[in-house]
Amino acid sequence: MKPVASRSWIGLALAGALAGASFDAISAPPATAVPVWQATGGVVTVRRNDATNVSEWTLSTVASLALPAGSYLVVAKTVVQDPVVSASTFFCFLARPAGNFDESVAYSVQDEPATIALQGVVTLAAAGTITLRCGATGPASASGSARAYDTKLVAIQAALQ
Repeated sequence: MKPVASRSWIGLALAGALAGASFDAISAPPATAVPVWQATGGVVTVRRNDATNVSEWTLSTVASLALPAGSYLVVAKTVVQDPVVSASTFFCFLARPAGNFDESVAYSVQDEPATIALQGVVTLAAAGTITLRCGATGPASASGSARAYDTKLVAIQAALQ
């Protein structure tokens, strides 16, 4: 008989049930804890930028996580709003020490916030910091501030396959 160690216990139970077999319940393998890091943030001022090209912008760090070397699934979410400028476009980036690895854009009208979500897989050869950075369109000289709030930045350690 061929070994079935590579098959999942759920698959075996389903196959047995479909074939009409009866057997005692199979217990699930013990769960292994997976390391998770999380940063949350309050209200953070987001820099407005006059420059036309986003590559020339000054970005505000909305959240950051210091991580040990390894591979991670990184997920981020923030709510952005500019209550002073009538309409703003927000650009947010997930960055590692070597540069950005995801970006997202949202449009916010004065009293309407927008949610920006980002995700990506990153491998750090050495310990480093993952950051969520954002910037907004609009005159940098305008009084008041654009802002990001209800921010979450999560890294889940993973093994790349």
